Amino acid sequence: MNRCCAVGALLIAVASVPPAAPPTLSRFVFEQVHFGNIQVELCMYASSAAEAGSAAEAAFARIDALSRMLSDYALDPPSPLNRIAAEAPKPVPVPRELFTVLERAILMHSITQGSFDVTAKPFVQLWRTSRRIGDLPPPRRLRNARRYVDIKALRLDAEKATATLTRQGMWLDLGGIAKGMIGDEIVRLLQKRGITRCRYSAGGDMVFGDAPPGQIGWTVTVPDLLVDSERGDAEPLSFTISNAAASVSGDVFRYVDIDGVRYAHVVDPRTGLGVTDRRVACVRGPRGIDTDPLATAGLILDEKQWRTALARVPGCRGDVARLAR
Repeated sequence: MNRCCAVGALLIAVASVPPAAPPTLSRFVFEQVHFGNIQVELCMYASSAAEAGSAAEAAFARIDALSRMLSDYALDPPSPLNRIAAEAPKPVPVPRELFTVLERAILMHSITQGSFDVTAKPFVQLWRTSRRIGDLPPPRRLRNARRYVDIKALRLDAEKATATLTRQGMWLDLGGIAKGMIGDEIVRLLQKRGITRCRYSAGGDMVFGDAPPGQIGWTVTVPDLLVDSERGDAEPLSFTISNAAASVSGDVFRYVDIDGVRYAHVVDPRTGLGVTDRRVACVRGPRGIDTDPLATAGLILDEKQWRTALARVPGCRGDVARLAR
């Protein structure tokens, strides 16, 4: 009897203790250059500078490791991505993250009707030369490059965790999907460290965690993408987002004029040339590994085709607008 009363008193005492106040969070921003020349920004809310600094250090180390793994430039020694091409047509064991990207890239090729193609590097290399010299690739060079652009030649074996290019001379370029996928990985890393209110931004690719303190989400404005406002005039696209991703692609700054035609830096894998219909596209969705390639496809497909592609990826939606010439 007395023991019961003592327990009851203890329960009352515990219940009467007020809950601990949540820690005060401060905003921290860190920047580093990765992916060759792209500024990567990490914004996070943490309880101390030490906590934020430690998390940023771990995140940038992870970005460096993943970017090296997925690089199409590292040749000596070859990156895990380039080993697939270097050892073709042999199956090559690949890390889990690389397998995930390649698997999604094959699906995105189908979803976007071939407008996103990670085997299109021969076209990309030709187009880089064309942009530099201001002249279109010779037709014979385009025909030769086309022989090495074929997503069907990329074979994956999930059981053995291998990737194979069945044709020698092919190369892979993950430039339209890697930054988005890495953003997904980095936000997960920060969340596991207890920093849930965070944002990753690299070029036009952004991945978000929980909203900043006191906010319903992170506010994003795309100055070059004009949409109809409630007043009936045009205004920059603006939205609030959290626990999701957003990617923006366009030819606002990177283009070349050849024989009076303006070509974007984005190459249409179906033609081997830069796209000529000037646009900017923005995609929002659950994951950067999806929004990144879908934003690129928004510059290549006509709007009806593009919206059909968006509808095939759960949770994805987007806006696209033509730019004034």
